[in-house]
Amino acid sequence: MKPLRYLFAILVIFGVTRATSALAHGSKSVVVTNNTAYTMTNFYASPSSSSDWSSSTDLLAGQTLAPGQQTTFNINDGTHHCHYDLMAILYGAAQYAYQYEVDTCDGGSWAVP
Repeated sequence: MKPLRYLFAILVIFGVTRATSALAHGSKSVVVTNNTAYTMTNFYASPSSSSDWSSSTDLLAGQTLAPGQQTTFNINDGTHHCHYDLMAILYGAAQYAYQYEVDTCDGGSWAVP
């Protein structure tokens, strides 16, 4: 029984150290799946506490996300925010898709409808 107790303690310490390291470096990510019939041309993330969109930073950076594709966006803005509002711009649909309060520090995801 003793070895299991030590293994559990090591796993807890590793998990806390890893999470603390990610937060200290402002490293966050979100997995986005484009479940629409339209190509995603722009993608933005803004801290949920902010009153406006950070439209100067397009996380797609000139790339596109075709219907049915999935990608992981890293949000390295140097802040300690975890909750982000997400906005996708869809080509051909003349519309925007939004998702609010996504926890990017805990491996958030969004399936764009």
